[in-house]
Amino acid sequence: MLGLLIERLSGEDYYDYVRRHIYEPAGMTRTASWTVDSLPANTAIGYTRGAQDAPPSTPLGRNSALLPGRGSSAGGGYSTAHDLLRLINALRANKIPAGPSAGAVGIAGGAPGLNAAMEGDLPGGYDVIVLANLDPPAAERVARSVRGLLGARD
Repeated sequence: MLGLLIERLSGEDYYDYVRRHIYEPAGMTRTASWTVDSLPANTAIGYTRGAQDAPPSTPLGRNSALLPGRGSSAGGGYSTAHDLLRLINALRANKIPAGPSAGAVGIAGGAPGLNAAMEGDLPGGYDVIVLANLDPPAAERVARSVRGLLGARD
């Protein structure tokens, strides 16, 4: 629904809108919703146990067959830790019109074989970005631990 709303209100294709109004102003050159058959070189391969409640002894397998054809406003896009840091810094520098403050950004999500967590302006002026090519909540656990070490509260 979000993608359709953006298209209806802006008159632009969702992918073009996000690229022009978020990725480009932030300098995010390695972020997009590529189709699964045209991923850039060095794209990480995700590994999954097949179910979030699978025992740790379950062998890991590639998540390639589970990937969407192309990411959308519901998720499935690709990025790098460096580009996500560029996003936080762009928000901090007000380079994205009407964007939230860097401290208001807290993102966590994933799917089989991939997980990410990002949060800006934590105590001490730190930003945390954790990417994992494993099932959730791999990155979220690490981010939560770092937040705790920094003295952040939920």
